[in-house]
Amino acid sequence: MCGIAGISEENVDLIEGMISKIDHRGPDDRGVFSEYGITLGHCRLSIQDLSYAGHQPMKSSTGRYTIVFNGEIYNFKKLKTNLKPQHKFISGTDTEVILELFERYGLDCLNKISGIYAFGIWDSKKNELILSRDNVGVKPLYYAYLNGNIVFSSEMKSLYSLMPKKEININALNCYFRLGYVTGEETIWKGIKRLLPGNTLVFSKGKEKRIISNKQISIPTLKNVEDAKSYIPKLLKEVLEEQMISDVPVGLFLSGGIDSNLLLSLMSDISDKKVNTYSSLFKVSAEDNEKFNSDAIYAKKSAEFFNSNHTEIHISEQSIIDSIEDVVWHMDEPNSNSSLLPNYLLAKKASINNKVILSGEGGDEIFGGYDRYRSYRLIENWRKTPSILRKFTTSLVPEKLLNSKNKNRLNYQNLSDLYLSFAENNETNSDKIVSPDIKDDIKLYGYLDNHLKKFYYSGSIFDSLVNAEINSWLVDDYLMRADKMSMAHGIENRVPFLDERLIELSKNLKSSWKYPFRNTHRGKQILIDAMGSSIPDFLLDKSKKGWVSPISKWLREGLKDMAYETISENYVSGTDKFINFEEVKKILSQHMSQETYGVQSIWSVITFQVWYKKFISD
Repeated sequence: MCGIAGISEENVDLIEGMISKIDHRGPDDRGVFSEYGITLGHCRLSIQDLSYAGHQPMKSSTGRYTIVFNGEIYNFKKLKTNLKPQHKFISGTDTEVILELFERYGLDCLNKISGIYAFGIWDSKKNELILSRDNVGVKPLYYAYLNGNIVFSSEMKSLYSLMPKKEININALNCYFRLGYVTGEETIWKGIKRLLPGNTLVFSKGKEKRIISNKQISIPTLKNVEDAKSYIPKLLKEVLEEQMISDVPVGLFLSGGIDSNLLLSLMSDISDKKVNTYSSLFKVSAEDNEKFNSDAIYAKKSAEFFNSNHTEIHISEQSIIDSIEDVVWHMDEPNSNSSLLPNYLLAKKASINNKVILSGEGGDEIFGGYDRYRSYRLIENWRKTPSILRKFTTSLVPEKLLNSKNKNRLNYQNLSDLYLSFAENNETNSDKIVSPDIKDDIKLYGYLDNHLKKFYYSGSIFDSLVNAEINSWLVDDYLMRADKMSMAHGIENRVPFLDERLIELSKNLKSSWKYPFRNTHRGKQILIDAMGSSIPDFLLDKSKKGWVSPISKWLREGLKDMAYETISENYVSGTDKFINFEEVKKILSQHMSQETYGVQSIWSVITFQVWYKKFISD
């Protein structure tokens, strides 16, 4: 992986400065290309062909195209074989393959490449800049318009300082405090946008043209569940073989769950060397160990089972305090998920021996693993009954058996209402965090509804909600955490379960195959039925248990002073116009006394305060 930046004018000094702010993404090499109408910059993390032949910016054989590329093209060797009769390759990189595909096919080549990527390509013949991002959105790409030029980068930190006025996007801020992250095209900065997954932006003569991917992914016809169970192992093995291609060692972030353990099983079969595995362990009391370290306990047991080279990192309250400012800086935007800190520290440790890491992101979405998916199925079946009967029946059920939120879910008016009821922060008084002066629920809902409705399918509530998750929560929260926490230490994070073929496969799997009603504590039935023999019995025998952080408990203990210091008008000047401190202090007080649970609300304010201080106040 790498860092990329560019602007549609000759401006070497500007691009050098932008690359310097993101050179943690590519510590091995850097370069700048400039000519009339364009300047491109690149910092390189060497994965394929470690020699100088992989230096970027890179020109195509005719000199027409120049590229800065961040990512991995997993089918590049197959594509390279097809190109060899007409082109003599001078490197072993996937970057050169992309350039020669452009020489032969132009933009149509985007339908041929498979992988995770964000790139900028300058076409010197047409004088146009092409920006493109992979269909899943594993790699980030941001852009802005300045004085008639377009400027882009892998991270916003190299863009925000260029803006004439550093203004917070109020709609994005409202989105952050509602969801815990910013989703869609907007970002926390007014004037800076993210290129959406599967989008290509062509900039020429001061105007942009947007192309949305319509790539067709071919998988065999699945006539029944037995066809699916037979095909899944073959496809997963093929995906892993492609994603383990590297000129440097490949490791694994290992949890106690099925997804990463299945990856470890396949990696152990494919590789002739021991796999380096990494997991995190919280420093807690003996009585809390099982509650907060169950995941790590099972990960260690799995590492012994598969004979991997296993490394545990120990995370304490002090390590959270020591790292939070660095984590917020690398994340670019506020993100209220406390798992950022373990992710960051885990990547830091892994970077000692690995440049490439695989992880299990996406397995739950593809094969139906989350507990809420059972609720999705129940709601879908419930909606098949006549509306009058639904409303009458739910009105008779006592509140203690079915609360008002779940009654509304059963009788939702709009799919976005239903989706947001699961996605938003549901803690007590969380809706009071934002200052009344800037809170605008109507505008925010319109923005979110417009973004989410693109991902709904007619006729399937289950598939619609899961697809909305993949294109909102997964890409803008989960995958951004995976990318930026890893790239902070120069590690490429690959996500095999989000291979485009597996996503297409998921669309062809019935919801009843993924999460049968007979399952009450765990989904992914189709994956377990297909590949259970590759997973240790001690994992199959336990119910799915989400990753549990002690942050809530630590806020009442070792993080208490930090929480009170940070959640204060005096911590940083200027945030009182955004945050309703009176209400937030009530939430904090009630959490401390254990009257209510408010860790997400508290952490969202702590993160925002640190972010504001790092990016605006400093």
